[in-house]
Amino acid sequence: MRRNADDGQYGQSGIDFFISYSPSDIRWAEWIAWQLELAGYRTLLQAWDFVPGTNFIDFMDRGVSDALAVVAVLSRAYMRSNWARMEWQAAMRSSPERPADRLITVRVEDFPITGLLATITFVDLVAVDDPAVARRRLLTRIGDAVNGRAKPREQPRYPRSDPVFEDPDDADGVALGLAEAHPRLRTRPPVTYPPRHSGDPKRSVVRLLHVAGLGLAPGTARRMLGDFEIALGTDPEIDVLLIGGDLTAAGGIRDFDEALNFVIGLRRMLHLSPHRVALVPGPDDLTLAASRAYFNSCEADEIEPEPPYWPKWRHYARFFDNLYDGVDGVSFTEQQPWSLFEMADLRIVVAGLNATMADSHLGRAAEGTLGRAQEQWFARALRRYPEPEWLRIGLAGGDRPLVLAAENAGLVLPSPPPGEARLLTARRGDAWSADSQPVPIADVV
Repeated sequence: MRRNADDGQYGQSGIDFFISYSPSDIRWAEWIAWQLELAGYRTLLQAWDFVPGTNFIDFMDRGVSDALAVVAVLSRAYMRSNWARMEWQAAMRSSPERPADRLITVRVEDFPITGLLATITFVDLVAVDDPAVARRRLLTRIGDAVNGRAKPREQPRYPRSDPVFEDPDDADGVALGLAEAHPRLRTRPPVTYPPRHSGDPKRSVVRLLHVAGLGLAPGTARRMLGDFEIALGTDPEIDVLLIGGDLTAAGGIRDFDEALNFVIGLRRMLHLSPHRVALVPGPDDLTLAASRAYFNSCEADEIEPEPPYWPKWRHYARFFDNLYDGVDGVSFTEQQPWSLFEMADLRIVVAGLNATMADSHLGRAAEGTLGRAQEQWFARALRRYPEPEWLRIGLAGGDRPLVLAAENAGLVLPSPPPGEARLLTARRGDAWSADSQPVPIADVV
């Protein structure tokens, strides 16, 4: 793999490296991309380059196909991610005889690498605390991939001589100076090293953004993201995003594709990791055609439909799995169609209450009901999160009255009125307290 002498570029379309990562590792992915861009390479990164409203599969295919190589950010979350698996396997298949030419792996978490990925020598940043050393390791491996061999640029020192260490004191200052003149980096905040989570479980104030009833349909995500950016400002200080149902207009498959683009875009705007987002379904998120088809199938087989009629959540479940791809401990399944969101770095737990259990194509219940099994499950699960050590939040979808014993979920949030989001400020004391203020959003209906 060498630079194309005709156009001065490495990969096709001017893309040198596609950064493959789990959303949980966004800070690592941005730090790696930042270093590569400073070194003169062109990267393609979902967080920087994916435009809401476009097809994510096409974006991924372009990245893997057009780039010189794929840089994979290895972590436990990455190994669990279905999207990540598709990306690194596609890179390996494109060069079966020399897979290390097309796939560069960077380990950022201490875990054993097995299978095909174990055959590729990785850049190990797990025990590296010095940003200059980490930068040197990364760029050395990248340079080896570009040049096709790992020959050192300088004569190796005699093995018995004293080692000479490079002074990295001004490395960060030089990097920041270069970034200020860089066309892609000068508008972005610097990425510190090591780029780990900044959550403080003992912090006394937490800010949460609560939105509901967005009613997304094809073609609406980009405009609505613009409205949120205007309402929240360019650098909002939000710790948690809560989405209280009715995210889509009618629960259609394209509605949920648009919703996925929107939630990913809003999460990036708020600089949040995936585990800091909690959401639940509302009545408008049910796929009524799937519910009707399920009832018709039961009628044909002469059996009774079984509540809570799982097929009605078909597209919501697919959307949920894609949104939390690679995130450990978050689920929405046929056996358990509700979710618990633990944010240990903030000492917050969100009970994702599914209040659509009794709804179907036959109609909506007058009240949001959870059912005995769900109530008992949350009553047991929340015992692990005692107050006031933990802030316990109950999140439910829709604007109907909710039938729920308050002690089962702590602070149950009412949905914001149409056209508004709510900014909640929670304060820790002998007990948690919270106040809220409206955030008008033009296109929330």
